[in-house]
Parts: sequence; C-alpha cells; structure tokens
Amino acid sequence: MPKVIQFFTEHWGAPVIVSRGTKHKVEQLSGFAAIRDNRMIGLVTYSIKSEECEIVSLDSLEENKGIGSKLVEKVEETAREEHCRRVWLITTNDNIRAIRFYQKRGYDLKALHRFAVDEARKLKPEIPLYSEEQIPIRHELEFEKVLYI
Repeated sequence: MPKVIQFFTEHWGAPVIVSRGTKHKVEQLSGFAAIRDNRMIGLVTYSIKSEECEIVSLDSLEENKGIGSKLVEKVEETAREEHCRRVWLITTNDNIRAIRFYQKRGYDLKALHRFAVDEARKLKPEIPLYSEEQIPIRHELEFEKVLYI
C-alpha cells in the first residue's frame, strides 16, 4: 500500500481524490496496478456501492500502449462479477484526453455537474484552478457504461 499512496500523491497531489462531493482516501479503495520491471506504470482505483461501480482514478505512465484500457477492462470485469448495473466515473471539463478515452470505450456522457469543482476544492484544496493547457477547471463530467438494464 505505501507504493500506491506514493504513486497517488505524485500524480494527484495528495492520497485523496474528490468526486461528486465525496472525499475518497486511496487506502480505502479497491484497485489494480500495472507493474513492469518492479515499477508501477499504471493504476486504477474503484469503489462498488449499490450495484454501481465508480472508477475513482486511472493513471497510465506510458500513453497509447493499452495499459489504461486493460485496467478499465479489469474493473468492468469485476463490476460484472459483482452484478453492478453500471460503471461510472467523474472527470473534469479540462481533461480532453479522458473524455476521448472513455467515449472510445463505450462510455456516454451522463451528466454535467456545473461548478462542482469549486465545491471539490473545499475538500481538496490541491485541485488547481487551471490545467496545464490553461483551461479553467470548473465542472465535473459524469460518464457511464451501462452493463445491465
């Protein structure tokens, strides 16, 4: 677990992530890691509640090599085994790569939560105001993939 906490802190600024007003502590989440040469090159965390599986975080240190896809597939497989109705996630309006990534894998935009990031900053002040591309980070976008109707 210490490697996961360190990885999370390096990539998310703290060992917590906020989505839809919930502060998730990394040590309380389930997840899968991709390891190569004794080095973590990918990590997905998730939470299952009431027949729903939330992907809380996804990181791949080597882009376009299928690492993120494999990690998401593993979460979806677990969600099916746990009889989850859907897999869902939150990303922010600036995260164009994530928006593209999830739509290519069958996820649909479920909801736009306007100005939700302002509330999230109250729980996690480390959330920046602007992305690296200088896009204001303001809104949460909820994506879902329905597994069972």
